[in-house]
Amino acid sequence: MRKQVALLLGAVMTAGLITGCGGGKAADPTTTAASETKAETQAAAPESKEEATEAESQEEAAAASGDLNIYTTVSDLQYNAIVGAFQEKYPDIKISYTQAGAGECKTRIQAEADNPQGDVMFGGLVYADTLTYSDLFETYVCKNDDKMPDEFKNTTGVLTYHDAQIPCLWVNDELEKKAGVTITGYEDLLNPALKGQVANGDPTASSSAWNQLQCVLTDFGGYDSEEAWDFIDKLMDNMVITDGSSAVYKGVYNGEYTVGMTYEPACVQMLSEGAEGVHIVYPKEGVTSIAFGSAIIKNCKNLDNAKLFMDFLESDECQAIYNECGARQANANLDIENEWLPNLSDINYKAADTEGLAKNQEDILNRWIELWKTK
Repeated sequence: MRKQVALLLGAVMTAGLITGCGGGKAADPTTTAASETKAETQAAAPESKEEATEAESQEEAAAASGDLNIYTTVSDLQYNAIVGAFQEKYPDIKISYTQAGAGECKTRIQAEADNPQGDVMFGGLVYADTLTYSDLFETYVCKNDDKMPDEFKNTTGVLTYHDAQIPCLWVNDELEKKAGVTITGYEDLLNPALKGQVANGDPTASSSAWNQLQCVLTDFGGYDSEEAWDFIDKLMDNMVITDGSSAVYKGVYNGEYTVGMTYEPACVQMLSEGAEGVHIVYPKEGVTSIAFGSAIIKNCKNLDNAKLFMDFLESDECQAIYNECGARQANANLDIENEWLPNLSDINYKAADTEGLAKNQEDILNRWIELWKTK
C-alpha cells in the first residue's frame, strides 16, 4: 500500500484572485532623530562592504510597503516557500496572487494591457516568450544579474531567470508492471500497452509541456525533422492531454496514468516528501533543459515592489530555496546540493537549439495542433 503523503503541490489551478498575507503599518524611515550628528552617523556606519549591503537591505525593507499582485504558474510548494521568504523580508508589502498556466497568464496580461491588474508574472516564461510577448513586459535587469552564469543572464532586458527545468518521465510502479513494460525512454511510450496511459500537458498552454515537446524534437532529429514529427505522431496515439501540468504528475501518483511527461522539480519534491510507488525516468534518448524566468508587467501599478521581487528571485537566499524545492537553481556558481537531483554527468544531457526553437515556436505549435486534430 502506498504511503499517503500530504503534498503542498496538490492545489488545483485557479484563475480567481487569492489574497495572501500582508503586513501591518509600513515602517517610517524618517524616525532617526534630527539631532544625530554627522560624526555619530559615521561612527555607526557599517565597517565592511558586507555590513553596508546588509544595512542598505534592512533600510529598503523598512521603507517598502503597498501592494504586489502576482500572476504565477509555479506549484504551491514553490510559491509558498519563495513568496513566504520574500514576505518575511518585506512584511509591509501586501501580496495577492492568481495561479494559472503559462498560456492563461500571458493571455490575461495581454487582455489587461490597457489597465494592468498584475505587477509580475512569476514563472512560466522562457526565451521564446521574449520574441512574442516582449511588449507586455517592462525592461528591468536585476541588481544580482551579474552574479549569474552567462546562459542565465538577462540578455533580452525583460526576463529574469531563476531556475532551469529538465523534462522527465514520472512512472507509476504498479501500473508499469501491470502493463508489462519497462519504461526507460521516449521510445517505450509507443508500446500499445500504454494506449491512453501517457499523460502530457498541452504545449500551447503549458511551459512544462513545451519543454517536453522541444526535448522530444531534439532527441529525434530537430524541429524541422520529419523523423521527429513522425515519432510525435505515433506518440500521440497513446497520449492523453491533461487539464494543466499538475494533473500530469498527480494523475500518475494517484494511479490514473502509467506514465507522465512532466518536469523534474514537482517529482523530486514529491519523492523528498515521501511519495512511494512512483519513480523518475530520465529518457535514455537524452534530456535538454530550458531556463525559466519571470518578468515585470508593462505599466504595472506597483513597479518598485515588482523590482524588489525580481531582485529577490536572483538573490543567493532565493536561489537556495529553489534547490530545496527540487529545482535546479539558475546560479550554478552557488554550491548548493539536493540529494534527489542527479548530476547532469549522470544522465544523458544534451544541448537544444534554444534559438531555433524559440524563433520557430509558433510554427512548431501550429504543427502540433494540426497533428492532434487527427487523433
